[in-house]
Amino acid sequence: MKPFRKRTKKIMVNGFQFHCVIDEHFRNKYVSFRVYPYNTKTSFFEVHFSWEGTWFFNLNLPSICSTLIMYVIQNGWEYTQEKKQLVIENGDFLIKELALEEKSDNR
Repeated sequence: MKPFRKRTKKIMVNGFQFHCVIDEHFRNKYVSFRVYPYNTKTSFFEVHFSWEGTWFFNLNLPSICSTLIMYVIQNGWEYTQEKKQLVIENGDFLIKELALEEKSDNR
């Protein structure tokens, strides 16, 4: 059974540190994955996944976190600047596009 809680973790991607917040509270309509660059206070990106979609991969694995971070950086998120915010409302398409299920299996 999936736990319902908010978890945080720090991760390094390309020599830069990020702070990840994974919110799996049952009262929410979706599972939220939010990332802040460690040196800025107003920049972040957030991806919302459906509850059904998150049963097939583990958002808490470093490989999943780094894959999502690299994806948004490659798609234009300027994490080194203040007030650069990006929200992906329905991120379930990323599960297939980034092969998140396979990355969860290969821990």
